[in-house]
Formats: sequence, C-alpha cells, structure tokens
Amino acid sequence: MSENPQRGSRTLPPSRKRALFAVLLVIDAVVTLFPPLYWSAGADRSAADTLLYFIGGSGFVLASILVLYAIDARHGTHGEVRS
Repeated sequence: MSENPQRGSRTLPPSRKRALFAVLLVIDAVVTLFPPLYWSAGADRSAADTLLYFIGGSGFVLASILVLYAIDARHGTHGEVRS
C-alpha cells in the first residue's frame, strides 16, 4: 500500500510546507496583533468599520488555521512529536 491513502493528492516538500506555515502565521499575527495600524489609517472610522475589521480578521485567522490543519493532516504529519 502507498504511504498516502488519498488518491491524487500532492505532497509538499517540508521546506515549502514550513514556508507556507510561516507566511500564514505572520499574516495572522499582523491582522490580530496590530489593529492600531488600521485605526491610525483614519481616526474617523465608524463603529461598523471597526466591527467589520475584527470579524474579518477573526474569520481570516480561523480560515488559515483550518488550511494549516488540512495541509498537516493531508500530508500525514498531524500529531507527530518532533524532538
């Protein structure tokens, strides 16, 4: 039997997978940790804009976590302990 039970799935090289994870995590960090950047762009933002920023940012972070989980599970490294 093959190592990967899913047919037609592409495997990512470990270096590319790490790079993808790093890029998504950096984008997530900027979106979640630096809302003052958004606020400094215009002090006259409405409450709806601020709410939209937080909902959109949270949705993006959730989506990226699900993508990272799917990539990790698809390539068979989910749950492995690295030393």
